[in-house]
Amino acid sequence: MTDAFSQVVGQPAAVSMLRTALMNPVHAYLLNGPEGSGLRNLAVSFAAELLAHDRENPDHHRRLALAEAHSDLLIVEREGTEYRREEAELMRGAGYRSPFEGDRQIILIDDIQLANPEFVGMTLKVLEEPPPSTYFILTAEEVTSQLATIASRCTPVDLAAVDTEDLVAHLHMLGVDEDRARAIANIADASIDRAVLLASDSAALERWETWFQLRTNLDGTGSAATLAVDRLLHMVDEAADPLRKRQERELEELDELAERYGERGLGRSKLETRHKRELRRLRTDELVMGMTAVGNAISEGIRSGSIDALNGSNSLASVTTAANDLRRNGNERLQLQKLFINLKV
Repeated sequence: MTDAFSQVVGQPAAVSMLRTALMNPVHAYLLNGPEGSGLRNLAVSFAAELLAHDRENPDHHRRLALAEAHSDLLIVEREGTEYRREEAELMRGAGYRSPFEGDRQIILIDDIQLANPEFVGMTLKVLEEPPPSTYFILTAEEVTSQLATIASRCTPVDLAAVDTEDLVAHLHMLGVDEDRARAIANIADASIDRAVLLASDSAALERWETWFQLRTNLDGTGSAATLAVDRLLHMVDEAADPLRKRQERELEELDELAERYGERGLGRSKLETRHKRELRRLRTDELVMGMTAVGNAISEGIRSGSIDALNGSNSLASVTTAANDLRRNGNERLQLQKLFINLKV
């Protein structure tokens, strides 16, 4: 197979830097970029190349790492809204052990900007004196002041927001026709994973249009708001079908790898945990996409004069507040009903 970086979209500078680093890697890297820029994808690809480098059967190690099932790749993820002590202890314990095979082990800490001070402190101790066989790859959507000491001990790798044209080209390469690829890229919020998932979903553009036209079905009454919420939440539920199908394929591919190399149950628990997190994230993405469509419709109404500028401005502020609240996983139904009743559109 080609190297693992071939699956990375729209980050030529970061890929070039990490390809060069393979010849003489340092002990820690911090990949920093906006949501949707492919941080985790690039981090796993780099880990796969580090584990495959100078190995007798490099493709074997690449495939296992890309499936996040390599015995010398530990991916540390939070279970809740931030990292906990248990996850810090897992990371610290792994940091000082020897590799199971070969001469390298990789510890990938995803979304480290969500670490609490205790996790940051424990990570810092391992980063200051890591064993020569341990390499750290950290990802962060922003380098907060709390992460400054960790960042100072890592080689920074900056990712840019993915350009719409790069997304269109990538979707076209995957077999999506030009018009649909462009429409999907425009609603994917510059997220590679989101764009690929929406491209496999025949109803994605229909859902966007339903949210965009929402204001025409609202009259300020509770009954109209309730009907709209019921319909939209049903659509959000159905939106998970393409992701579930992809996850089923990933489990099947992992089981095939395990059978081929005689490692029963290889990484299945970790993959199932990631799948649950992906489903939660998809739901949030769908709701935020809906808020973006509603906001775009209101803005268009203000420009055309069909919505009063003051009412429209207040409604846009309400939509922004609702989107932020939905990101925090509040009560979706209540938040949407409250928003829809109060929109002056």
